[in-house]
Amino acid sequence: MRALSPGFLTSLLKIFLDVAIIVLWGLLVLASLVTLSLMVFGVFSVTGMGPDLPESFVRFLQLDFVIALPLGVAAIIAILFITDRLRRIVVTLIQGDPFVPENAGHLRAIAIAIAIYQIIRYGAHGIIALIFTVFGRPVESGVSIQPQFGLNIGAWIAVIALLVLAEVFREGTRLRDEQKLTI
Repeated sequence: MRALSPGFLTSLLKIFLDVAIIVLWGLLVLASLVTLSLMVFGVFSVTGMGPDLPESFVRFLQLDFVIALPLGVAAIIAILFITDRLRRIVVTLIQGDPFVPENAGHLRAIAIAIAIYQIIRYGAHGIIALIFTVFGRPVESGVSIQPQFGLNIGAWIAVIALLVLAEVFREGTRLRDEQKLTI
């Protein structure tokens, strides 16, 4: 049995990330168009202006998941950003020198993107609970909807780990550059 070369796995990872970026861009365009059209038609429905909407479409606008679509767009944007930064790191690995200062910045940017997405998610959950309450849907099937704060420990540990790795990369590249100057 032949062992796989290290370059094979890296190339495979780059192909996977390239495909993921294309798929994520497609999902982002689709989700953004759906969200935008639902917002426009929702405004028409609420104000009574514009064309009459088919009854089936009006029922669709009343579904709970429609409110969560903007959060889905934010999630796709965060995943797209993270995937792009990972792809940039893999490119430096393919070029043979992953210990460059830019990769420390990429890791830091990934950590910040995860943190921002988590904060947006917490705010969105509160807003969704508020919307349900304001629009007369605080009780469904006899169970009241209570806003719940769920801390995603794994995501915050990933943020801390990525920030530590970013500093390790930054310091490592500084030491390597310093070592190159020594005789």
